[in-house]
Amino acid sequence: MVLCRKSAVWGALGGLCSTVLAWGSLHFLGKTETAHSKFVTDSLYSNPDQALFAYRGQTINATQLPSELKNKFEKALTARTQIRRDADLQFYKEVDKLARFYVLEKTIAAQTAATQKPVSEVEAEFLEREEATADDARMLYEASDPSAPREGFLPVRTQLVNYLNEVRRRESLEKWSNGLKAKGEWSVELRRPEATLNLSELNLDGLPSDAKGTPNAIVFVDYFCEGCVPFLVDFASRMEANRGELRPVYVPFPYTQPEVSMALARGSLCANQLGGFSAFHMAALTKGELLSEVSVFELARQAEIKMSEFRSCWRRGEGLAELLGRAQNLARLTGLMQTPAVVYGGQLFEGPNLLNSLDKAIASGGQLDKLTKREPDNKSR
Repeated sequence: MVLCRKSAVWGALGGLCSTVLAWGSLHFLGKTETAHSKFVTDSLYSNPDQALFAYRGQTINATQLPSELKNKFEKALTARTQIRRDADLQFYKEVDKLARFYVLEKTIAAQTAATQKPVSEVEAEFLEREEATADDARMLYEASDPSAPREGFLPVRTQLVNYLNEVRRRESLEKWSNGLKAKGEWSVELRRPEATLNLSELNLDGLPSDAKGTPNAIVFVDYFCEGCVPFLVDFASRMEANRGELRPVYVPFPYTQPEVSMALARGSLCANQLGGFSAFHMAALTKGELLSEVSVFELARQAEIKMSEFRSCWRRGEGLAELLGRAQNLARLTGLMQTPAVVYGGQLFEGPNLLNSLDKAIASGGQLDKLTKREPDNKSR
């Protein structure tokens, strides 16, 4: 990636390339250790005529893709043969992404033919979003590495603005295509690989927790995704009512609105180091839709964390990039594609019926009463 090139300026950014940009796609790249997870390895793809996804009742295979998407498909297929550990899962996510672009291109083509409007105008109608500003880019720059010199921002301002616009386009595409998916307009036809996880084999040290004892659940926290805060509020209320039965660690996942979610992720890790994660977490949840307008320092103040120590942790950033990188690895390892999401009993639960599915898993273990039946809309990853 151009944004991660080696230079003196980017050296000052510290963990930006190793943390923020890891969230900037629909999938996660890289190798992981094989001891942590056992994947179902049924073949996902065997011949060019095999259906990849369906759109309005028609199945689409590799030979039917436009040339540009076909080239991307072939690259994904090549990568699948090279990355043996999570090859099938990576390939599945690539197909999911290709399906979204395919649906977008077909819809835009039909609309431009009917209205004679420019392609850019038609796309803007479907993928509504605000353009990123220099202030947004500065927020991302400072949150990614608060110790970075002020003079280092100007040379990378344009690149960060472009990056944030790419993120916003992706988020708009996900939201729009999820709406069509819910209506049955399209679906991925390949079987999604599953994983069985043993939490005792995962490195969860340093990640936030508001429970005592050995963790038995992982909760991926993206405070700005649709439905995440309502879910986290429900989850917190059940934690309070059933102390000690459900013992989660929280994985900061700054995916949505990275210019503000990265600051929250770093703040939650600092709060955890200072023994104030639970209060910080609850302070964030009580802000609701106003959360993006609240300073991370105000949340720390509301959580009654000693501000001198919080600011010192924030500026030093010791270990924060490593923890955020580990969070990304956990997301890839579990096969995360949506938030909110929970790993419990070795399984990953996500999607519109998350609480119902988690409820059944918990009830089968005889540990908790039924969770609140809230089914928020979720953002696909």
